[in-house]
Amino acid sequence: MQKLYFVLFSLLFVFSAHSQVIRYTVLDVESADREKFEKAIGEKTKTYNSKEGEGKVYTFSILSGKDAWNYARIAVQNSFGEFGNSQGSYNEGQRFYIKNVSPYFSSPGSYYMKAEDEATYNPNDGTFQNNVDFRRVILYSFKDSHRDDFWRFRMRMKKTMEKLGGNRMGVLRCISGCTDNKVMVRFHFKSLEEDEKFFDNFSNVRDTYDSIYGEDSFTEDVERMWNSLDSKRIWHERRRNELSSPF
Repeated sequence: MQKLYFVLFSLLFVFSAHSQVIRYTVLDVESADREKFEKAIGEKTKTYNSKEGEGKVYTFSILSGKDAWNYARIAVQNSFGEFGNSQGSYNEGQRFYIKNVSPYFSSPGSYYMKAEDEATYNPNDGTFQNNVDFRRVILYSFKDSHRDDFWRFRMRMKKTMEKLGGNRMGVLRCISGCTDNKVMVRFHFKSLEEDEKFFDNFSNVRDTYDSIYGEDSFTEDVERMWNSLDSKRIWHERRRNELSSPF
């Protein structure tokens, strides 16, 4: 069994070689500057990130945790190399951003994360729903010595979510900017009420997981996953559509 999961883990990185990559940046904005910041970043996004072929960028209000009341800015590309593009409107957009947006925020930095397709559940053939604006974000850090236990659970959770149906569960692995093995899991919901309903009825997930992998598999795999962790942090975000690229 251990050999099987070593093979599966190796394949995960082969299959995700061309997966979507995001740049995740927290923007710390003083309360007095929020109106000016939102006006400037909304104009930048509408002008330089709203047409076909332009870089997709999404803005979220952070609702909880140490960064509450601040913003997350997520830039999306099909590969890590595309972030090196400095042609045309991208370059103009960056100049606009530096001049008109950056005076209103500070940032501790960015990190780049690659989507892990073998652990990500995409309903509706991967089509995003415009009204699913809330995210429960979980940031894990796991030990090198226990990576198989961590990924075993995450890969099995994808199969469980496929059987259950429902909204998207995105899983992304940090490829630059992190000091350890960080993985971000993003659950997509229409509202905080829908989030609450899903996690208050998590026994449905457990029962479905066990129906696929055997009795008590969920409990055993969760315990192994917990033992793999160095840290875990949870917060919520709300997508600001007026400050984001269209889907």
